[in-house]
Amino acid sequence: MKKCHILAVALVMAVMALAACRPAASTKEPYKIGMTAALTGPAAGTAGPEAEGFRIYIAKLNDAGGINGRPVQLTIQDDRGEPTQAASNMRKFADMGIHIARNTSMSATFLPTIQEAKRANVPVVFTLAPPTEAMPPTPDPLVYMASHGQSPQSNFLYLDAMKSLTPSPKVGLLAMQIPISLLGIQNLDKEAKRMGIPTLMKVVPADTVDITSVAQAFQEWGANWIYYFGPGAFAPMLFDAMQKTGWKGNLMEQAMGTPFETIEEKYKGNPNVYLSSAYAPFSEDLPPHREIKEAAGKYGAASLNSLAIIGWYDGMVFTEILKKTGWPVTTDKLLATMQNLQVNRSPAMPPLKWTPQDHVGNLSFRIYQWKGNSMVGGGPWFVSDAKGENRSTVKDLKEMK
Repeated sequence: MKKCHILAVALVMAVMALAACRPAASTKEPYKIGMTAALTGPAAGTAGPEAEGFRIYIAKLNDAGGINGRPVQLTIQDDRGEPTQAASNMRKFADMGIHIARNTSMSATFLPTIQEAKRANVPVVFTLAPPTEAMPPTPDPLVYMASHGQSPQSNFLYLDAMKSLTPSPKVGLLAMQIPISLLGIQNLDKEAKRMGIPTLMKVVPADTVDITSVAQAFQEWGANWIYYFGPGAFAPMLFDAMQKTGWKGNLMEQAMGTPFETIEEKYKGNPNVYLSSAYAPFSEDLPPHREIKEAAGKYGAASLNSLAIIGWYDGMVFTEILKKTGWPVTTDKLLATMQNLQVNRSPAMPPLKWTPQDHVGNLSFRIYQWKGNSMVGGGPWFVSDAKGENRSTVKDLKEMK
């Protein structure tokens, strides 16, 4: 808890110092982006690094001349994962005349963010999970998801992955008492029953610090897998509690909710830990990874782990949107671009594709397992549409469209 508190303070200090990531002096009016993010609170461990990845991308972009010769003004506000604060941040952005907004926060902030975006008539892109308003077949014109993780429906892919790794999975499902987490686990429970996979579902409050009773219930029931869908560190907390009792089952953890490096450090060499990731982590040392690390040093990132990769590539998505929209910016022009957008994020992430009928696109991940001293993801990519109705596997990113 102390480590998390120090990180949260560092993030807030960085935002206070760089709340408006203003470019160098320019005679041209800037493109304006507002970001409300849970830099403190239960989701800070996920949202903070993502926000930093986005910020340093924009800083590097401005140093390179901006978009179409225009600078980008990024304003970041902490909402702590609180609905009222997210709404207040969005009203502040509207008063500033932003062109587009980004939400990197808990699901409790989704509705007020959308309500204020509609009042201001500006599009908003969500990044930690897709709100229902972005889902097919009739998404709200102003609401989008820069997909990197799972929706409450495409979450079904985890059952496919567990079944590919264990002949007879028996799954303990855990949810946090927040809307997106509850919906995800409830949908997963229904799909598991349809697939003939036994499940036991438990729900805990967001401020839970002792999860022993849940661990005991799962062990007594005979779970050989445990899975948590939502923000925060409940998955490793639960796994620790179960291992203390001698449990030998498997953890399916998400690198979208917990930093890849945290799992590697905590469970080094443990063959019972499987990690799903929708991005290639820093350990793969790809060219974009080196670029991100260089930018993090140059622009003073408050935190750096593989979750920053997601924010960096979201920066790429926003850049493509604004570049194709041109100047002057209007909401109608932005929506015309966003509803027909494709962004190639190879080699570190799957492609993004939005259509008028789908503002989420395919969601995907691959499983990382321990080999020697590191986690390696040499297996297939599990791919699903946003509604979880069409699921498949592909060998590599080149097969995704």
